[in-house]
Amino acid sequence: MRSAPLTLLLSAFLCALGCSDGDGGGENGGAGPTSGPGGTTSGSGGTTATTGGTTSGPGGTTSTTAGPTSGSGGAGGDMAGSGGMGGAGGSGGSGGADARIPAASASSLREAGSKANPPILIGAAISGSGLNDGNYKRVAAAEHDYVTAENEMKWDALEPQPGSFNYGAADNIVNWATSNGMKVKGHTLVWHNQLPGWANSLSGSAAVEQAIRRHIENVMGHFKSKIKHWDVVNEAVITDSDTGVGNPRMRPSVFFNAMGAEFIDFAFQVAREQDPEAKLYYNDYSIDALNDKADYVYEMIKGMVDRGVPIDGVGFQMHIGPPNNEAGGPDVAANLKRFSDLGLEVLISEMDINRCGGVVTAEEQLTYYHDIVEACFSLPKCVAITFWGINDGRSWLNSWSGALCNGQSSQSLLFNDQYQKKETYNRVLEALLGR
Repeated sequence: MRSAPLTLLLSAFLCALGCSDGDGGGENGGAGPTSGPGGTTSGSGGTTATTGGTTSGPGGTTSTTAGPTSGSGGAGGDMAGSGGMGGAGGSGGSGGADARIPAASASSLREAGSKANPPILIGAAISGSGLNDGNYKRVAAAEHDYVTAENEMKWDALEPQPGSFNYGAADNIVNWATSNGMKVKGHTLVWHNQLPGWANSLSGSAAVEQAIRRHIENVMGHFKSKIKHWDVVNEAVITDSDTGVGNPRMRPSVFFNAMGAEFIDFAFQVAREQDPEAKLYYNDYSIDALNDKADYVYEMIKGMVDRGVPIDGVGFQMHIGPPNNEAGGPDVAANLKRFSDLGLEVLISEMDINRCGGVVTAEEQLTYYHDIVEACFSLPKCVAITFWGINDGRSWLNSWSGALCNGQSSQSLLFNDQYQKKETYNRVLEALLGR
């Protein structure tokens, strides 16, 4: 899985796929996945078709055929077509674009993405403390037009006490992004990690349903005029290894333990009721390669689409290297294609490639960065690429024991500690320009 794929082979592979068709290990050092009672489910993909399996509220039904168009030539910079609530059609006009056309030239990642046809959003995870650094803000705004708050929009930050919301830190990031012409993806509404103690101690389906509904309605309601893209459910599936291999199953959590797999459908239904025009995503790690977890999540998402759950797309975190999977360009291309064939948008949502412990070599890192970005760029329904941070010195991986960095730099991003472009940056830019 770590052998460096050849560019020519990748190009042929991608053409064969698309030319003819019109925290566990993941998130900010959260606790690793656990197994235990309730960790398995029955049914295709581990989801359940229960009461409420279809959507409620206006515009809630997901179409498995071509959805609303976004105008001639494919998706605009907003990623969503006008009123684009269906699962399909978010990335193109009638039937979708056959290929994305790169810009002839660009001096930044942001420009390369915005000048492509259809455009592709280039994002970064932004931290509140980073916005106190002038160089951080300068590079973030110059190179990106899409923002995900690194931690400031998670449940413990926004609702530390039941029904008591604190939006100050999140508002600062959203307002900064808006002032710099950047779109924002809300991250994340329902996640087992970074929960306040009161939420983790909930029991019984009625109490958990009430908490999910209150949180989603208040958070989405607060940001409704500024945020139209949301990670609704994050990391609901685990395997025996953070690499996505072995015994895929639903993750035991306060949500799953109380409601079973139905909590996922429920969260998406509440989100759609709150904002009929928002793009709603499922997000997970180590589903990048072709592995057990990716197959399980595919069946789970397919079941949601078949039941009419209002899901618009899937985020592939793309944390590559220890403790997560490694995924070469062909595997990523195949995964993105099969999920997009469900009529969904796909996006790379948290990309970094770390070199901790010498597991991923410098040359492998460069190849992965180029070929994975190329795989997304070549698929018009891949609508965004977000890097999980700005520069190496601020990477969350540096201080997380699971990544084997032991306090040293993960060397995982596109800019060094002095905010200078690295060779990883050059490889990403080349991929965005079709080179």
